[in-house]
This record gives sequence, C-alpha cells and structure tokens, in this order.
Amino acid sequence: MTAVLSPITGETIQEVPDTGLNGLDAALRAAEAAAPVWRRVPAGERGGLLVEIGRRMRARAEEIAHLETLNTGKLPADTRREADRAAACFEYYGGYADKAVGTVIPVAGPFHTYTVREPYGVVAGVIPWNVPYFFAAKKIAPALAFGNVVLVKPAEETPLTALLLQEIVTGVLAEAGLPDGIAQVIPGGGDLGRALVADPRTKLVVFTGSDRTGAAVGAAAAAHYAPAALELGGKSPQLVFADADLDAAADGVVEGFAGSCGQMCIAGSRLYVQREVYPEFLELLTTRVEGLRVGDPRVAGTQVGPQVTGPQADKTRGLIAGGAAAGATVVARAAVPDEPTLAGGNWVAPTVFTGVADDSPLLTEEIFGPVLCAASFADEDEAVALAHDTRFGLGAGIWTGDPGRGHRLAAELRVGTVWINTYRILSDLVPFGGVGASGYGREGGTDAVNLYTWTKSVWTSTTPGVPGVYRKG
Repeated sequence: MTAVLSPITGETIQEVPDTGLNGLDAALRAAEAAAPVWRRVPAGERGGLLVEIGRRMRARAEEIAHLETLNTGKLPADTRREADRAAACFEYYGGYADKAVGTVIPVAGPFHTYTVREPYGVVAGVIPWNVPYFFAAKKIAPALAFGNVVLVKPAEETPLTALLLQEIVTGVLAEAGLPDGIAQVIPGGGDLGRALVADPRTKLVVFTGSDRTGAAVGAAAAAHYAPAALELGGKSPQLVFADADLDAAADGVVEGFAGSCGQMCIAGSRLYVQREVYPEFLELLTTRVEGLRVGDPRVAGTQVGPQVTGPQADKTRGLIAGGAAAGATVVARAAVPDEPTLAGGNWVAPTVFTGVADDSPLLTEEIFGPVLCAASFADEDEAVALAHDTRFGLGAGIWTGDPGRGHRLAAELRVGTVWINTYRILSDLVPFGGVGASGYGREGGTDAVNLYTWTKSVWTSTTPGVPGVYRKG
C-alpha cells in the first residue's frame, strides 16, 4: 500500500494498493485479450462511447477538481480548468475516431494501391504527478479512439484522479458489454513503470516526465522495437521587447513561472528583457511577485499553492539557496504561509534572480518550481541566442508590439510551441511536444492519429499475372 499525502497539510488522504509485477502481468494479459475485441468495434461506435465518457466526466467535474486540489495542492481554478479539458479531450477524440482515414495512391501500372491506419494494440501511458487527471485523459482518449487498448501508470504520489477516471471509463465500456482490460490504470512506483515500458507486450509507449527518465524510457522501448513519444521537460525563455505592453508582459511572466507553483514543463523560467526597459520591467515584476499570496489553495484569494511532493519542495528550496550562495541576486521573493495548520505543507517561495552565472543549475536545470532567472539583451539576434542557450526546446514566449517581429522570431526559435503576447495557453486541438532534451513525438490535435496508429500499404493487381522473372509468356 502507498500512502497518498496532501501537499497542503502533509496528512494522508488515502492508501492505494500497489499493482506489483504480478498485477502488471495480469493487466497486460487482460489488455491483450481485450485488444482484438476493441479493435473490431466500429470507429463511430468507439467515438460515441468516448463522448459518453466525456459527458459523465463533466457530471462529476466538481468532485474531480476537489480531489485533484487535495492531492496536488493546485488552485481550484486550475483543477476545474483541467477537469474541463480532460472531458473535452474525450469529446474531441470521440468525434475524431471515425476520421482516421487512409489514402488511394495513383501508382504506375495495373494496380489499386491504398493505405489504412492500424492501431498498435497495447499502449503504455506513463504520466507525472503535476497534472495527473488531465494527463491520464490525454493518454487514454486518443489511444481508445483509434482502436488501441491502454494501460496508464500514474505517479505514485498522485494516482487518485486517474483511478477515478478509470472508474468512469470502465463503467461506460462495461455497460456497452465490452470486456475488462480496454483501459486500465495501474498505480505503483518506478519499478512498475520500468517493467511496463520494457515488456514486449507493450507496442507503443507515450511518456510525459523528466528528460533523464525519458531517455531511459525511450531506450527501454527501443529494445523491443516499440515506438515511443516523449514529452519531457523544458527551460523556456520569455523574451520581452521594449515595444511590448509591459504590464501585460509582467502578468504573463509571473503566470509563466509561478502558475501551478512552477510545476509545469512549459514554465517560462528564463526571462530576457530588452536593455532599455530592463530596470522598469524588473520593478513591475518585483511588485507582482512580492504581492503574491502563497497558501492553502482552498482559501479564496490564494494565488500560489504548495509543491506537490516533499522531495520536489526540498529540491527547489535547495536550488534557491544554492543560487544565492553562489552569488546570484534575489530581487523578488513572495512570503510563504506561517499558519500552524499548514506547517506540514510543501511551501516554496516564488523567487526571482538576477546575476545568475551561465553554468548555474538555476539556468541549466529544469527546476520544476517557482524560480525565475532574469537578464537583459540588446537586440533580436542576442535574444534568439540567449533563448537557444539550453539543451531544452519545449516552449518560448515573445512579448512585442510589432507583429512582424513576433512572427519573425517564432520562425527562428527551435521550440515546439511559441506564444506571442500570451503564455500558458493550451488546447487539445493543437499538437504539443518539444525538440532536443524536451523530447520527440507530438500529442494532441490531428497529429495524434500519426502517434497512435501506423500505416499499412495494400497493393491489388487489376490484371492477372505477376511482373518480373516469373512472368509467363
């Protein structure tokens, strides 16, 4: 059993049984048995079942958001939005299920040649602890839409909402007379995840998590020739130009690094401001950061909750202390709560640094906490060079009053997503992923059909006979 803890108080919310290796074997056998049954369900019917799942998710959205806040410490505004996105994900792929079509190819010769999209079969989804409910939905919905069965391994710290989602999904499928094993959530630790990814019965791996773990996941999948999509970490830059709306940019920068207590792969944790407005922008930023209200997310007016796990909070606090000890300057810091009832919580102060050395972990590592490093630049060329001074390539923000500059820089930046005069906006209609240490493969939107299916080519001769050395006559 694993005790699931509240990051707000440190108290146990619930104990969850570990799946274990024997349980994993049983889950994989159930998935293999269910795969041919689910694959033969007509695509339109699969889609209708997904839409019904989305409807039931919406009916329980408030319950789900409350549990997610309790388990992750995120603001109710965030968890409600994530509950809505998760339901919308099922609705979107429900509508897309019967639109994964092949093509007829006009090859030379007397042939009718076409392609079809085939499901992989057993899909493994491995998700982190920062957005557990939505990430579970994001793995399950497209996998099912295109005829796969799926096993999702949530982080052992935050399995509760993924298990609740499994309850909803399996309830709808059971009512339709379908077997167990089509969609399973298997809670457990890292050993379970490694075994799932390495098992040759797993035919596709879709992973969200850190770059180091992602590299191991990709290697383990490749060892048995399973393709993998890896959505990994980031160290995203925010570029603020002198002609930008500085107030709007300051709001966006704070949201980009302190939202969700910095626990976002897309966190805009490196800030670069054009030199002529750098002092002014730092003043705007300082006022906002020092005014942030950090505390119990269930209390109205709270803007930043705790880190989800104790080890993550310790890591973030250690990097902040190490950066200051190495000579970086703290220019802004929010206060953390001092109420006795919150003493067991994972509190970290949103912090802004300047004067950070180029080789500092503050600049080179994905902290996954509310830490921002700020510096200035002279012109577009220097801004792009600074933005690229990282092994990651997940996202970037551009703040400018010049639309041409925005699109010009968007074309230059080697990242998966660029936001112009906004930040932290996502939709399942839009493909998402990164390059470099931020991974490869794309989830979301129309790219999902390429991820969750493979292409089969079919040749049919329209005249008798076989060309080549065995040709008769």
